[in-house]
Amino acid sequence: MNKILQYLAFINLLDGLLTFFGIRLSLIEEVNLIMDFLYAIEPLLFLSVKAVLSGFSILLSTSINFPPQTKVKVLAKGAAYLIH
Repeated sequence: MNKILQYLAFINLLDGLLTFFGIRLSLIEEVNLIMDFLYAIEPLLFLSVKAVLSGFSILLSTSINFPPQTKVKVLAKGAAYLIH
């Protein structure tokens, strides 16, 4: 479970950086309405939220010992599977 959350944190941060530069270079548009709103307010706010969410995932991965079958574990595995 720890590796899955760390993987998701890394992918989330990478997504934030690639999206930030993609929007800056007019190569892509943000389709997530919440993240688009944050980017419109301040691009660094957008990156900060992505970094905080990634940090929270890493904190969770190091501080909580999840039971074998929890909803969080199932959701994290599902998300990792969809990304991969």
